[in-house]
Amino acid sequence: MINYKLEKKLSLKIIKFLFFSFLIISWIIPSIAVSGQSENPEYPEYPVYIVQPGDTINLIAIKFNVSATDIIAANNITDPNLLSVSTPLVIPGIKGVAGVLTYKAVSIGENPDSLARIYQIPKDVIYRLNQTTSPSEFYIGSNVILVESPENSYQHSSLSSGDSLFERSIQENASFWETTMLNQVDNPWAILPKETFILPIVTNNDNQNNIEFIGLPLTQGKSAVINVNTISQDLTARVGNLELQFFPNNSQQSSIFGVHAMLPAGLYPFHLEFKNNLDQNVVIDQLILIQQGFYPQDPPLQVDPSTLDESLTKPEDELIFQVTSQFTSDQLWSGDFNYPVDEPVCIKSWFGNRRSYNDQPYNRFHTGVDFGVCANLNIYAPADGKVVFTDSLLTRGNATLIDHGLGVYSGFWHQETILVEVGQFVKAGELIGIIGNTGRSTGPHLHWELLVNGIQVDPLPWLETVFP
Repeated sequence: MINYKLEKKLSLKIIKFLFFSFLIISWIIPSIAVSGQSENPEYPEYPVYIVQPGDTINLIAIKFNVSATDIIAANNITDPNLLSVSTPLVIPGIKGVAGVLTYKAVSIGENPDSLARIYQIPKDVIYRLNQTTSPSEFYIGSNVILVESPENSYQHSSLSSGDSLFERSIQENASFWETTMLNQVDNPWAILPKETFILPIVTNNDNQNNIEFIGLPLTQGKSAVINVNTISQDLTARVGNLELQFFPNNSQQSSIFGVHAMLPAGLYPFHLEFKNNLDQNVVIDQLILIQQGFYPQDPPLQVDPSTLDESLTKPEDELIFQVTSQFTSDQLWSGDFNYPVDEPVCIKSWFGNRRSYNDQPYNRFHTGVDFGVCANLNIYAPADGKVVFTDSLLTRGNATLIDHGLGVYSGFWHQETILVEVGQFVKAGELIGIIGNTGRSTGPHLHWELLVNGIQVDPLPWLETVFP
């Protein structure tokens, strides 16, 4: 019995010795390999950029913070107005970088370390390309310049608490040495729990912490979507002071939300917390950019002064907010939305335009899209939904609200006649009302308003983009 215990203790000591010896060796070899990787780089003099639809010489110059004149000279361009899509352009002024440049918005959890690993370029190159020196300048929605990475067989992953790069490499049948080098670290302990790293294999790993953010950079008055790859419904998220509402969406959790059109542009705190499919807590705190919508000013309007009396308008606004803040868990619509009027469509006032009533300051905004009478007076449901409100109001006139589900509502103001009833389900294209001139209106028109969780957003992108 004594010999057995002694042998067992010796075996454990040998195992521990071998394990720590292995870790020490694993620290030394990748350090040598990684440090040698960045020495004497063979870069061409300048990188290139592939012209995209909508690009101009001036826009490209602004993107890469170089002179338009220098771009023209470096590429021997005779007529800068004749710029063809897919044309490769040499970008002067950015030396020591090889490859094709790309331009993207920073997404959730991305920082210089993770971008360097994913795109397989040195971190100092990322700083040099973007003329930055601090990781704090890489906030959600900020545009960064990167070098396109070649097609590879890498997958993204992260460590859980108590896990190690060595153990994860074994679990995924990956080369520990290659993983260490690919992630540009001097030793395997440099990768911390929850930090993004890459593995040099292809697997269909459903447990990756994939987070998709649609609509970056966030813009005043626009809609956005967050998709989180988790089956857990225990999620919390905030953009500034706005609490996001999630719903099941196939194998993930999604949230549709809007940015208020009058919210000052700038950086706001973003918080996301959820359990991934490995039942691990994931917490992300990062700054997020909200950019200006660049909305113009409408001509000054003259209206009935009583429709501007806050003591009368505030209760009406609160009533609409109370209705449109209700969350229906079922998505009642499918696909994109349709125009609520017949063609030819003529828009008299766009969403977000700043407004002045009766010579007051431009401290209000147009909360929807105004359609003039250019075909007929018919008003149609833009998408499937349920009628949840009809009434005659002071500022909105004869008004109808349709609940499309998932916190999305359509409002139709200033109608002459309402043709639907509360509780009625309507289909896209179904006649719901007649254009009129009721409420705070300066002439016959339809005001179509789209609200997401009580916040007005520009409805026109919903005609071209399928949400969520």
